[in-house]
Amino acid sequence: MFRMPAKPVFFALLVMLPASSAFAVKVERLARVSPSSGKTSSLEVAAGSALVRFKAGVSTSAALGSLGPAGFKVASTMERFNWSVVRFPDGMGVASALSLLSALPSVEWAEPNRVFRAKRAPSDPYIGSQYALSLVQAFGAWEYETGVSSRVTVALIDTGIDGTHPEISSKTVGTSRYFNPNSGLISDNQPPTAACNHATRVAGVAAAASDNGVGVAGMSWGAKLLSLKVFSDSDCLDDCSNEGSVCGTLESTITDAVDDVINKHNTAAYGKIIINMSIGDTASCSPGLQASVTAATAAGILMFAAAGNEGLGYMDSPANCAGVYAVGATDARDALASFSNSDPDMAVKGLTAPGVGLYTTDIGSSYASATGTSFSSPLTAGLAALIWSAKPDYTRTDVFNRIKDSADDLGAPGPDGDFGWGRINAMKALRLAMTGTTQFAGTKKAVAYPNPFRPKTQRLVTFTVPEDILAGGVQVKVYTAEGELVKKLDGLAWDGKNEAGAAVASGVYIFRVKTDKDAAVGKFALIK
Repeated sequence: MFRMPAKPVFFALLVMLPASSAFAVKVERLARVSPSSGKTSSLEVAAGSALVRFKAGVSTSAALGSLGPAGFKVASTMERFNWSVVRFPDGMGVASALSLLSALPSVEWAEPNRVFRAKRAPSDPYIGSQYALSLVQAFGAWEYETGVSSRVTVALIDTGIDGTHPEISSKTVGTSRYFNPNSGLISDNQPPTAACNHATRVAGVAAAASDNGVGVAGMSWGAKLLSLKVFSDSDCLDDCSNEGSVCGTLESTITDAVDDVINKHNTAAYGKIIINMSIGDTASCSPGLQASVTAATAAGILMFAAAGNEGLGYMDSPANCAGVYAVGATDARDALASFSNSDPDMAVKGLTAPGVGLYTTDIGSSYASATGTSFSSPLTAGLAALIWSAKPDYTRTDVFNRIKDSADDLGAPGPDGDFGWGRINAMKALRLAMTGTTQFAGTKKAVAYPNPFRPKTQRLVTFTVPEDILAGGVQVKVYTAEGELVKKLDGLAWDGKNEAGAAVASGVYIFRVKTDKDAAVGKFALIK
């Protein structure tokens, strides 16, 4: 039996997926039985190949010599991570091959080459506004830092960005790359192209062009984007994450992308690099994937990944790899999204961020509402880019610590398996990074900022939720000084218009913030 990750499972039955449901790389499904619970689940893996690490001291010629008699061949070797992709003899199944490979004296471990898919929950309602930015108080964060004056790059290991989108074309940096999961070939993809819409939506959440008078705003105005495309155009539809989609990529392809970007970190062209992986597989982090993550984090790269959309009690891989920070999803009322995975490790290295109905960029120069932990993760990566822009001397751990130490605690008091360290709060994170404290007037009472609010030049006023009433179910209502209701808000920001869409008059306005715990009232001046 071959060596598995820290949470062991044992593989048994092997089933070949029918050609109509497999993507271009031939896929098999292994049944796996947990030794602790006895429960059976399945794992998608690539047919015909596996990941193998040879024991220390085994030379290349010795490794080839041990494989040859059984019909195996080394297809490629990841020198940085110290493992190889090994091809099987024609017709050999994965389970049989792994058993044979594991039995070889030269082999330290043999793992299936797992299939990964873009993480997005299907069929969620369309909200049609960027409520998430007001909920995490991004408007207050931008008073401290927008990221336009420094060099931070968010690298997306994903389905490829549509580089022609007007809110993305100016944000890409360097040379985007394509890692073909079908052939294993690596090539330039400049300008970047999209296998489907997923990465373009992810990119907009993290760093769409902002303050440009059109479209949407990304969390970081100044962060650049690097497209690391690990999905094939021939395998993916426009919406690659719908149920029944045939779009997938391989573990070895993902590690190729990680390997490719490591040497770009802290260079003049790319600056600080944050890797976002809105992809996942419901299994433990394998030794091969962990090796690539460890090399990246050792180089100083900050890595975020989607916790997963299956509503399970454990997070997906690569979010569960050591060194990767996991991000779950909340909704517009600050409740945990029904699909967001939980995990005890969330209390150690996890965060949550809005992930239901985020309005963002889409392929074909359009916009769409996107739902899933796939979009919570880049929102958090964009916040990390703001912090790293403000504090370029920070380490990757420093950046994460500022985010977790300033997050709004939801659910059970303190870090927990559902919300992790809490739902991100961009304004508090930047304030903590810049001043050393999260405390300001709005932590004790409801505050509007800017105050006075000038809609023509400032566009939005944002309201705070005092810490002592912080909870889910946030509602905000704006009233005239005489108590007449002006607008019931969907989020924590207001554009100065009433329910009919007309601009309101200059004057003093009252706002009431209500949560599931209590309510608070504040006031501000509006000047036209």
